[in-house]
Amino acid sequence: MGEKGQRRIRVYSLRKRLVTLVAGSLGLLVLLEIVTNLMWVEYSNQKIAESNKRTMEYCVRVIEAELEKADTALMGLVASDPDYNILFNGAGPLQAHVSSQDLIWKMSEYQRINSVCDGFLVYSEPSDSCRSIFEGSDYSYAHKKKIEGWVRDTVAEGEASYGDGWRTYAIDGTGYLVRFYGGRGTYLVALASFESLKDIGFYPDRQAEISFCTDDGSEVYGSHSDADLVGILAEENYSIVGNPRWMVLHTGLAGTDVNLLLWVEHSALLNETSATQISLIVLLLYSIIMVSQLLVWVHHAVVCPLEQLEETMADIRSGNMEAVVPEFDVEEFNEVGDTFNKMMERIHNLKMESYEKELRIQKAQQQYLQLQIRPHFYLNCLKELYAIAEQKDTGRIQSFILSISGHLRYIFHDQEELVPLREELEHIRHYIDIQMQSSAYRVECRMQVPEELEDFPIPPLTLSTFVENSCKHRPDGGKMTVIRVKAEKLENETERYVVLTVQDNGDGFSEKVLKEINKKEDTKIYESNHVGIRNIRQRFRLIYGDSVMFAFYNAPNGSGSVSEIYIPLNGKEDEGHDGSDS
Repeated sequence: MGEKGQRRIRVYSLRKRLVTLVAGSLGLLVLLEIVTNLMWVEYSNQKIAESNKRTMEYCVRVIEAELEKADTALMGLVASDPDYNILFNGAGPLQAHVSSQDLIWKMSEYQRINSVCDGFLVYSEPSDSCRSIFEGSDYSYAHKKKIEGWVRDTVAEGEASYGDGWRTYAIDGTGYLVRFYGGRGTYLVALASFESLKDIGFYPDRQAEISFCTDDGSEVYGSHSDADLVGILAEENYSIVGNPRWMVLHTGLAGTDVNLLLWVEHSALLNETSATQISLIVLLLYSIIMVSQLLVWVHHAVVCPLEQLEETMADIRSGNMEAVVPEFDVEEFNEVGDTFNKMMERIHNLKMESYEKELRIQKAQQQYLQLQIRPHFYLNCLKELYAIAEQKDTGRIQSFILSISGHLRYIFHDQEELVPLREELEHIRHYIDIQMQSSAYRVECRMQVPEELEDFPIPPLTLSTFVENSCKHRPDGGKMTVIRVKAEKLENETERYVVLTVQDNGDGFSEKVLKEINKKEDTKIYESNHVGIRNIRQRFRLIYGDSVMFAFYNAPNGSGSVSEIYIPLNGKEDEGHDGSDS
């Protein structure tokens, strides 16, 4: 005792250690969740940006295609139209009036087909002829005159040039893309408002907007003039700006001096790259510390005691019944080890007779189950024979005695052996003959058993018990009792079964009976209810264990009861069956 007291070490509670570990692990998970969210936000931003970029590129392609169509149409007029050549070569006032009118009419036809341009003008400085056409009711007479005056002033100041392409101008407070076609004071002019350009390839959405700005960051159309457009244009991919937050993407329109910006409402949080990097560093340091400590604690408090327990059990399995679990510094494992040592001490004191006694009890139980069914059949036979004797039909008595003798010969068969399925089926035929001779009710038994399963071994008086139940609970109304006996083989990749089925056309099981006979744990073999079924379940389980399965149910549409036994095709039974077939 003194030596044991000196060697005694301080113990601690595994629960407290586990709580500490869980708390630390929880903190790790919280940080991991934050970092995961940050990374997910970044990933989501990239995916959203890619989707928005496709939307933006679609809008740009549509706008550029429409502007190119306008270029093609007006350049064609400048290159080959006779009326333009008349104006270009200096026509008189009357001819200039007629030619400019014809040109406006041709451009109005184009405008009717292609609505990208809000207006067209024909202006010839030599003849001072100016005509225009505008689409829609938004253009007042005064605004049209201001546009015509702006065209006159631009040409007069020498700022009109076909080579400049589409350029951004603000006319009377409205932003336009304008292009001049021609030269030497005679021009065809096309105007497209940014409102019209936006509506070409983009459907208005409360979560997305389109704006236009020049390369110097001046917004010419939109509602974000207070945003840092220069900084947005400097970003190659996308920008997150404003409050509420917007994801902004931009691209230039080919052949113009303007950029298209797509603004999409953005609700993602923690979008700064620096925050992601800092969180990753913190997570890395915290993970290193916690995981290292976790490994040390788990190894000392759990792994080492479990390894010692495993070594002790391995010694016992190898035959060293004197092996004991050592003392631990963990309180819970000490309790486990002490309990294990006491249990092994008790086992060491037991004799092998206990196991042999258990085997004897199990064998006696199986014999009881097999014998329990005999009085049931025997009494039924005597009752039927008595009924025929009352009728004083000597011929039937003789015939019935022969049927009974064959029936009882099978009943008093050595029940400790399995029998081929064909013998059980022959016994069922004897029983049906007895029923046909002793009862006023008609009985028919239809068997569907493949030849390959006729030698399959089963415990005797199994299927016949279900057949007897079907006759006992015959259908109401005096109609013929039809019993179907079926055997089939079911196989899949891992399992093989022989399924035995007995089905009748009676009234079926009641809900109460189904609930009782479908119980998985049914050990009440001494009860008086459902003795036959309980017998069969216990006998099969003593032979096959838990691998055998039973199913009791009623057929659809109230067409009788169904009893099924699923017998595994493995082990000795399977080998015996295969050998008999060969």
